[in-house]
Amino acid sequence: KTRTVYVLKIDRDSRDSILFTATAADNPAHPITGRTVNEVYNTVVSRVHRINSEFYSKGNVYSKLPVRRKSSKKTFGLNGPQFFGIGLTHIRKRLEALEGVEAVVAPLTESSPSYRFCFKQPSIETVMGLQRKRAAAAAENALENASGCARTEGMTAFTRSGGSGRITRALVRSADGEPALLGKRTDAEEKKAKADRESNQQKYKEMKSVPLQERLAARRSHIHGWGLFCKIDLPKDAMIVEYVGETVRQCIGDKREQAYEKSGIGSCYMFRLDLQRIVDATRIGSMARFMNHCCKPNAYAKVIAVDTDFGPEKKIVVFANRAIKAGEEITYDYKFPVEDGSLRCTCGAPNCIGRMN
Repeated sequence: KTRTVYVLKIDRDSRDSILFTATAADNPAHPITGRTVNEVYNTVVSRVHRINSEFYSKGNVYSKLPVRRKSSKKTFGLNGPQFFGIGLTHIRKRLEALEGVEAVVAPLTESSPSYRFCFKQPSIETVMGLQRKRAAAAAENALENASGCARTEGMTAFTRSGGSGRITRALVRSADGEPALLGKRTDAEEKKAKADRESNQQKYKEMKSVPLQERLAARRSHIHGWGLFCKIDLPKDAMIVEYVGETVRQCIGDKREQAYEKSGIGSCYMFRLDLQRIVDATRIGSMARFMNHCCKPNAYAKVIAVDTDFGPEKKIVVFANRAIKAGEEITYDYKFPVEDGSLRCTCGAPNCIGRMN
């Protein structure tokens, strides 16, 4: 009888699935492969039993040869991971320090085996980041759209999302503007309002001084379709972009909404400026319309007054509600009202309830 050493290799096959390969030192031309380490181990054990079958008594209780033990688990003392040394302390430490090890904390399915970490536990942020990516990828496959943005998919995307009812009207929403003040303002209120106008005027000039292409970019988003991404670092309350488009009256907006539905566009890029006017960026607008919804947004929209060559004008401007790093996606809360149904949300935020309204 001779002994040999088995070398276990963990790799991926052509289908990007995990593949275990055990190679005997004295027979490298015939490796043993399997989808699990136990499958490889069982193959090794079965070969050993087959080679040594002549040395077993084969049920003869009077034979001097040993009796082959029986077990429902088909293992005697060792299992696959233990046989190949995966359970050794220094091996487990190295495995738990590998990149992407958080995948075993968040199993793909309910039947996926669980693993209990002994030496290095992945951070909660890392695990949640993986879960968000998986949720976004699954949602992207389920709600794949040709136009690149959920707001242009109309009733088709709404049907696929599992909701029901009319969503176009919900998209004609209001920006967060200053509340109307009844009666005369106090001196303190007037002073604060004047300071806010001057601050917004200065921020607006600074924003416009940098070309849009140098500040923002439209790219594929992990949330849904296309998204708006920041190219530079922005501090909290900084102006990000102005939402521009055709400014039309409410009655025109209603007619356009019906026309968009009939033409198959469905929902549109409409943003309410005030009680009488709507900014429609469906056909004329900037990359600001690619902003995706998020239940935990990093931006908010607000109507401000800006001095222009034609006098004060109302503008819809998107502000940062926290510091935003270059490369981050700009998101805001669509604030859809609850009407006849709901639209599924795929933002993947920790506080996401799975719908936009």
